[in-house]
Amino acid sequence: MKITGRHLVITSALRQHIESRFERLVRYEVKLGHLEVILGVSKLQHSAEVVCTMQGRRIQAKASTQEMYATVDQLVNRLATQIRKHKERQADHKEPTKRSVRKVLRPAIRKEEEEEEEKIEVVHPARVVLTLEDAKRRLDSLPGSLVVFTARSSGKLQILQRLDRERVILIDP
Repeated sequence: MKITGRHLVITSALRQHIESRFERLVRYEVKLGHLEVILGVSKLQHSAEVVCTMQGRRIQAKASTQEMYATVDQLVNRLATQIRKHKERQADHKEPTKRSVRKVLRPAIRKEEEEEEEKIEVVHPARVVLTLEDAKRRLDSLPGSLVVFTARSSGKLQILQRLDRERVILIDP
């Protein structure tokens, strides 16, 4: 953390106050890089600005009041609001399992109302010959998604399944 003062001296008490307020941002579980706090005073107006990076994205907040400590508090609150909004945008609010099950099961199973027994329609999809990298690109980002393909290197039937956002498994039947 770099703290700079324009037209004012950064006292140890002010530095300690700034550091204690920025420690509250730890609860958002994000890594803030290149954290730079710039404090300034112009007549009776105290201003503060913070510039930092979060996950490669530049975040900036400004605040201005008549007292420096209140300005720092307001600055940290504004930065926290931006971090919360960023995390909210990244959150996946959909129910991925229901959607992927519907997507997989709908073309393969059809109920026929004329007969008492339930018949299962057999679907023969076109054989897709792919490399593992091409199959990964075709895999949907929803957990539970599947790609059935024939491996270009071995000619064997393989299944690629997404467990969650980061984990993908290769099923070799």
